[in-house]
Amino acid sequence: MSRFTAFLLGGAIGAGIALAFSPYSGEKNRALVAEKANALAGEAADVGAGFPESAQEALKAVSEKGAALIEGAQSTTSGLVNDAQSKVKEVTGKADTDPDELREKIEAARQRIAAQVMENAEQAQEAAAETVKDAAKGTADKAEKVADKAEKVAEKAEDAKHAK
Repeated sequence: MSRFTAFLLGGAIGAGIALAFSPYSGEKNRALVAEKANALAGEAADVGAGFPESAQEALKAVSEKGAALIEGAQSTTSGLVNDAQSKVKEVTGKADTDPDELREKIEAARQRIAAQVMENAEQAQEAAAETVKDAAKGTADKAEKVADKAEKVAEKAEDAKHAK
């Protein structure tokens, strides 16, 4: 027999003994048990009502952080493109510039831009993953609390059912 089963069995036996030696009538005992079960059900419903809000808040936070990171990446990329264009204009303005040298400089600028874009994308992905991970943990914790409360309500309802 598992510990949990033994715990539940002990609780049920204890509840039965408590009801047998209760100074109240059976009707009053059933009313008290039903009242407690309804109170626990209300608490579980309150905890459960906050669950979707937490998930929505986490999604909103992830979206906002992702948008900010993308905006930063776009701004950096735009600056790099402008720098590259000004260098190209500077290089093309010189009459004695070798076309092969110009191609090499353009390719080097393209590579720097691509590297910066990749770095910004990786940073955005890491930040979003961390935010999602934190939100998932918070959501899992709340779900576990709701499950615990629901289990307590079910136990009390089962006790009340057996008390009849």
